Amino acid sequence: MAITMYQADRNYVTPANDGSLYSAMLNDTSGIINNRGNNFALTADGLVISIDTGQAVIGGRSVEITALESVTVPANSSGSICLVVDLTKTNTVTGDAGDPTYAVAVNQVYTSAVTGTLTQDDLNNGGFIYELPLATFVSTATAVTLTAATGYLNDTGWLTLPNATGLVIGSGGLTQYRVRNNVVYIRLQALDTSKTTNANQIGTIPSKYAPSITFMTAGMDDSSGTPYGIELHVQTSGLIYANYVSPHNGGIGGTITYPLG
Repeated sequence: MAITMYQADRNYVTPANDGSLYSAMLNDTSGIINNRGNNFALTADGLVISIDTGQAVIGGRSVEITALESVTVPANSSGSICLVVDLTKTNTVTGDAGDPTYAVAVNQVYTSAVTGTLTQDDLNNGGFIYELPLATFVSTATAVTLTAATGYLNDTGWLTLPNATGLVIGSGGLTQYRVRNNVVYIRLQALDTSKTTNANQIGTIPSKYAPSITFMTAGMDDSSGTPYGIELHVQTSGLIYANYVSPHNGGIGGTITYPLG
């Protein structure tokens, strides 16, 4: 038969079957589970990074660190401190299945300092490797600077918006977005879109987080908090731009929120 049901009496469910199911239930996202252990807290001692306890889901696979792990970062480099699921590895088995002495040494997950582009294959459609960044790093000959890189499951944390070419951002300004429990948040501060070299465009949010309607609008505030005549549009393509309803002197700031789906 070409049809099966894995959760059927007497049937055999492989780790791949299980991972595919859990990945689908999490909208095919990978990330850290909040409030498990110490949430993979990172500390640096010279070029050695210690990774504390925590749990994550990567491609539907449940990953846990139960005691401190350490990673040595290469000197004078940059990259990411990652949890890596690597299905090309072979796990080591001792004893016989069903016996008290049976044990599996799981070699298909490990920690690594990754330089260059991350590999994030679809583990449920023929892929083999997924590198989940816990933090990015920049190292000198003797020390490391760390920046948190991955949010909790169902929460990306605040990420920098890909800005339009020539967007002018004032002192203390920012363009950020966050997706939490399928709600998108966009926050802007100290922007002057009247001086951009790309008309009134602000940036482009990843298309998977774009709204399902033509655009969202909201009146924006200037740096003093006074509302004035600007609308912020978020198109289905992900393009974000400002519409000028009345004159202004720059300094756009505010927050836009909308649900996905």
